[in-house]
Amino acid sequence: MKKETRTVVYDDELRIEAYNFEGIVQPFPNHTIAKGDIVLFNPGDNHACVQSDDGTLDYRGFNITKEVMLNLAEEVTGKRKLPGFSKTVIFDEEVTCYLHPLHELVMKGSCEFGKEENLLLLISLLIQR
Repeated sequence: MKKETRTVVYDDELRIEAYNFEGIVQPFPNHTIAKGDIVLFNPGDNHACVQSDDGTLDYRGFNITKEVMLNLAEEVTGKRKLPGFSKTVIFDEEVTCYLHPLHELVMKGSCEFGKEENLLLLISLLIQR
């Protein structure tokens, strides 16, 4: 049986939280997604997911507060307005190219230069699409 691991890391520089759940067998009801999909949540969305087969759940994500998202949106668009995602499950290889490395940097506690730029590019792509 695979060991359950729940890891949460807060990045003081970016002021976001990254988390990684591996080997989870409990249900997280609400979303049906496939490997490689990106799930986007709007403020106040009820969210969770469930493993649809007998396997275990491996889930990576970010938690970005409304205040931080307002700051990011303002920097990207010039308007201090929360973005709204009409499509909440996407598969986008370009977005993934920013999402995965950023997640890894935050999980490792990296102080690497360019981390903030990576986050801004990621948010910019998500808002554009």
